[in-house]
Amino acid sequence: MAKPLPKDYLKLHLIVVILGFTAILGRLTEVSALGVVFYRTFLASVGMYLVARFQKKNILIPFKQSLPLLGVGAIISLHWMCFFGSARASTIAISLVTFSVTSFFTSILEPLVKKTKISWVEVLLGVLVVLGMYFVFKFEYKYLTGIIIGMIAAFLATVFSVLNAQLTHKYEAQTITFYEMVGAFVASWFFIPIIIYASPDTHFQLIPTKQDWLWIAILGLVCTVYPYNEMVKLLKKISAFTLNLSINMEPIYGILLAYFIFGEKERMTTGFYIGGVLILLSVILHPLLKSAKP
Repeated sequence: MAKPLPKDYLKLHLIVVILGFTAILGRLTEVSALGVVFYRTFLASVGMYLVARFQKKNILIPFKQSLPLLGVGAIISLHWMCFFGSARASTIAISLVTFSVTSFFTSILEPLVKKTKISWVEVLLGVLVVLGMYFVFKFEYKYLTGIIIGMIAAFLATVFSVLNAQLTHKYEAQTITFYEMVGAFVASWFFIPIIIYASPDTHFQLIPTKQDWLWIAILGLVCTVYPYNEMVKLLKKISAFTLNLSINMEPIYGILLAYFIFGEKERMTTGFYIGGVLILLSVILHPLLKSAKP
């Protein structure tokens, strides 16, 4: 693995800022969470293909080789459905903070996949995240459904980031991201009739309004094509744990933006903010503890 440069961490921070808008854009639309994923991944797939054509790059690979990438894409589809679903079932703040538990999941899952020793620094930071989540659960119990869905989203995010870290050594970033978005789109296509059949009485809006198209276009092109392509590139230089821990900064931007846009609906209890601070503290401590490690 190549050594990361300061500009790589700066780029990672820019990605986190962009991702901070995703939950807000998903909440602004009238379309159901699955519908948001369906249109987002379609636009992202088309956008990535057109960018590659413009750059005169060949991102296509044989179908058999693409299957692992398409499979990871299906996991991404499920992750986004849970992520947006968590925001709909609770608040944007809840969906963002529960997503931060990815660092704890990654501290255990990544060493198992790579067959390396578990870093106790990372595990301790992950425990700090869990402690933060305890405060969120304790003081925001009324949002239990949204919290559980958000935790599932966090676990799925861990799985696809760890798998992506393995795939970066085999394929170019644009190839990986393109096929994963195609896989996510195809998966969401199959989920639509399943959900309609399983919950016929549930309100399920799939057709976007004119305003929805604006938010979905920003979500699919600006908040997906660039950040996911760059994240795959960064995984050649940084670990999945470092990536996910840095993305834990996303709640800061997302919560501030959500409060500015939605007002009092996004105001949470003091316990929630205590939990959020503990989670974000893990982000600050990570580079300090890693650099102090002999």
